[in-house]
Amino acid sequence: MRETGSMPDVHKLVFATRRAPYPLDNGARIRANRLLSGLSGAFDTSLITFEHHPESPDGHCGREQLEELFPEIEVVTVPGLGAGKRGAQLRSLLSARSFEVGRYRLQAFADALNQLVERRRPSLIHFDDLGVGQFAPVGRGISVLSTHNVDHRIVREGARASSGSRRLYGEAEWRKLRYEEVRMWRRVPLCLAVSELDADTMRGAGARRVELCPNGTDPVVLPPLAPRGANEPLRLLFVGSGAFQPYERGLAWLVREVLPRLRETLPVAFDVVGQSPSRPLRAPGVEYVGRVASVAPWYERAHVVVVPVFEGSGTRLKIIEALAYGRPVVSTRLGAEGLPIESGRHYLEAEDAGDFARALIDVARWYEQPAARLERRLAEARAAIEPLLWPNILSRLIDLYHREIALARDRR
Repeated sequence: MRETGSMPDVHKLVFATRRAPYPLDNGARIRANRLLSGLSGAFDTSLITFEHHPESPDGHCGREQLEELFPEIEVVTVPGLGAGKRGAQLRSLLSARSFEVGRYRLQAFADALNQLVERRRPSLIHFDDLGVGQFAPVGRGISVLSTHNVDHRIVREGARASSGSRRLYGEAEWRKLRYEEVRMWRRVPLCLAVSELDADTMRGAGARRVELCPNGTDPVVLPPLAPRGANEPLRLLFVGSGAFQPYERGLAWLVREVLPRLRETLPVAFDVVGQSPSRPLRAPGVEYVGRVASVAPWYERAHVVVVPVFEGSGTRLKIIEALAYGRPVVSTRLGAEGLPIESGRHYLEAEDAGDFARALIDVARWYEQPAARLERRLAEARAAIEPLLWPNILSRLIDLYHREIALARDRR
């Protein structure tokens, strides 16, 4: 372990997460990375996380790499999950614990966390997900559970979209997961939710206190609108991990149901950026790009961002990011759930294949009008998500944590 020097008059904070906040290949890692980076600028911070097997579904990032990425942070890693997950899923059927949370309940992590807290005596311990939240509370500092979603809702909806043994497994899993989530919400003095919808669920289940810490995006330089000639395809873009089953199902629906309707009226191309689905549905004009070093070039060439999401919880980073880049968005209601944007004003909402195709045709027509008109529409949408830029989110979170620490000190 590498010990940082003590920083005078700066409170100590421990940041715990089940997955290393790198590489930035999905929304959960991006959120953890931005929170950790921002908090470490205001607190004397230590990170504790698992170092999973390179072939683990959770991915691998070693301690030395994390120390290079975060040179001002003490990094503690604990051996984590092995390769594959089927065996662990089958074993979880015989356990009262869920697979989603139970696989991270490793004594080595509990021991390392207790030792770190005893040695550093932090004012606050930030548990960044359910996998590590099960070890809270710990020590005398304030334990905070930062949630990314209401996870049991995602698993429940996934079960109901499945059949056979997958459905039976999912039905048992979401019930166990709900029990564990509720216990965690009630056990810690403070929970963070990404939206008021999630916060209401947590409060209704008995959470002691819930504050908002929404998902966000980085400030970006606004690119010019991508030109579209009369006979050129309307270029659609989806950014996200196709390995996430709700996104995989939504993408397949769009390719199968929406694109044929759209092609009856205009040519179309569709770029899917991010980890490809395990069973990608192929069609003319559809390109599964995979992971990329930067999403900026893909936003620059896109005419519209699509969010065909019918299952899930929390909020979608991809909509915030798309609006920051100044691109029109067509989304389901659930895709835009919990965000400070209005249908018809900041994005176009569509629930079925016909409406989705018609909304995309409307966007194509916007590009036939004077550019200034579309630019004004997109500028209004961009202003709506200004509070969701990471510097603004982190400023509010840091103020909240300082207030909580001061109140705890005054109560002693």
